[in-house]
Amino acid sequence: MILLRCRLRCVAAWAVAALLISTPYGAVTAQEPSRLHCAVVDVSDPETETGRDIVQEIYTLLAAWREAVRQGDIEGVVDLITEDAEFWSQGATPVTGQAALTDAFRPFFADYELLQDFECHELVVRDDLAVMRGLERNHLIPRAGGDTVEVRQRAFSIMRRSTDGRWRFARGMTNQPQQQ
Repeated sequence: MILLRCRLRCVAAWAVAALLISTPYGAVTAQEPSRLHCAVVDVSDPETETGRDIVQEIYTLLAAWREAVRQGDIEGVVDLITEDAEFWSQGATPVTGQAALTDAFRPFFADYELLQDFECHELVVRDDLAVMRGLERNHLIPRAGGDTVEVRQRAFSIMRRSTDGRWRFARGMTNQPQQQ
């Protein structure tokens, strides 16, 4: 059970990049990013078409991540992070780079289906850098059968626009709130 907790904690943290949406599972796909929502959005030029386009591009990234992790698509997930991406999870060793994320997700996706939900509290975008924070819920469903495990945690992500113009996850950090 201790190994499972560590593994779940580590993967849930890596999934912070999934800072995804507050709608029922399966309701949003990568083709429907317009249904995403964040409580507070702060963009340099929010009333311009460019400002609205940037927010839509980030919501598209979030929807693509959510769908890739739901499908267990490691290559799809890796395509959504920067080469130097780094994810910090409470009580776990940092995961740095695309190869490390691949190594972490491959056995995880073999053992679990991951459904994620996110309650976005704030999105701030400046130029080619975006920061998002909120509350994340990860539902880990064992492929071999058994009870679904739910991990709830606070999440913080940094996204950067790459040289190809696409937004990607660059940093992520999670921690679990005190048990109540």
